[in-house]
Amino acid sequence: MIFKRRIVGSLVFVALTALLLYAFYTCFRDYGFWTLLYIPETCILLMCIYVFLPAVIFFTGRSKIKKTFVSTLPERDTVHNFFTILIPAHNEERLLPALLESLLHQTYAREYYQVIVVADNCKDRTATIAELYGMHYLERFTKQASNKHEALQYAIENFEFTPCWQNGYICIMDADCEAHPDFLREMNQQLAANAKTEAIQSYRFVKNIYDSHITVLDGAGEALRNWVFSAPRKWIGTSVFGNGSGIVFRKQLFEKLLLLPGSHLAEDKEWNAYLAEHHTKVDYCACAQLGYEAVASKKDFHKQRKRWIGSHFAMMGKYGMKMFVQSITNLNVMQFDCFCALMQLPRSLLLMCCLFFSAFSFLLPQSSYLSLAGWLIVMISLVLYGVLGLYLVKARKKDYLAILSILGLMSGIIKTTFVSITGKGISQWNATRIKNE
Repeated sequence: MIFKRRIVGSLVFVALTALLLYAFYTCFRDYGFWTLLYIPETCILLMCIYVFLPAVIFFTGRSKIKKTFVSTLPERDTVHNFFTILIPAHNEERLLPALLESLLHQTYAREYYQVIVVADNCKDRTATIAELYGMHYLERFTKQASNKHEALQYAIENFEFTPCWQNGYICIMDADCEAHPDFLREMNQQLAANAKTEAIQSYRFVKNIYDSHITVLDGAGEALRNWVFSAPRKWIGTSVFGNGSGIVFRKQLFEKLLLLPGSHLAEDKEWNAYLAEHHTKVDYCACAQLGYEAVASKKDFHKQRKRWIGSHFAMMGKYGMKMFVQSITNLNVMQFDCFCALMQLPRSLLLMCCLFFSAFSFLLPQSSYLSLAGWLIVMISLVLYGVLGLYLVKARKKDYLAILSILGLMSGIIKTTFVSITGKGISQWNATRIKNE
């Protein structure tokens, strides 16, 4: 069956390649030099379609999708899965207590979960705090720069798991998070309903959403990720993507992910690529809620985006073409979806590109096959998409003005993107918040 699928996929790939080459040839023959602009225009429009398509699904099945956010926990749990919560931490003595406090007050039976804090190259009291809360902790010190993937691998290799924990699940939480009291019960219920589940992503939200315009926009972005990006995928039965925090893996699968080679600038993207290639579905649990503290200052925001965008472009170069070819030859829809998500530009950059092409369309109509009105419609749709995110988090009226702050942040994002493309992005695990250092 797999052999037949690859033969059909290879034929589809050859046919698609021939079609693209013919389209490029005819376009260059008819429009000449302008074809060089039509190609990036097409890419930007396809990225916009990828943004809007889940929104169409969301509005189509909104009444049913909303039910996934309603808890249906029973009075007591009849099945108990074992959870090991791994917390990689680098100089997190300020934020770690809130997370550990929330884990102490889980409604899930305490004997069925354990917490391990990995104090990775810490210069503060991170390990001491873990000990004060009665949690397991490991201290790790290295001469070279570290990353989150290495800290997690260190925990798996150096912590002595009892036999019952060997067959359990690993849950990853960043130190700036805070878990809802029913977080583990919700995860357990979903696993009990489908014992074959290999991975589940939780609902993540910004707990300090009203600190600044930046946190408001971050909160709106998370709402869109949950309601428009993840929930519709669950509704139609396809896989969602892991975010690297608040995700649960079967322990055997997690150990395979830790063996992946690479620089691991963005471990979640590495994992998503592997899971898609191996047809491993990631489920979504909208009722398992995990809040995190978003950066509030512009300086921290740009530092964070420099690392994120740098790692994103690194993963695009590493997996982009490989994943596209494999998704066609293997007829792997999950892998093609992952390819699209990997190649996707941030929405702020999409908006800037649309503005750029609309200006070209106005000044030189022949430079764009889409009219100025068409580009304006796309830009308005992107703005309305952001407004939808604010609506989903029940933003206050004055918070809608946060959309205007995108213009102020956009120059920094463009600069960060340019720096990342030239290979000068942040490539090591530094604390995002300057006050943590």
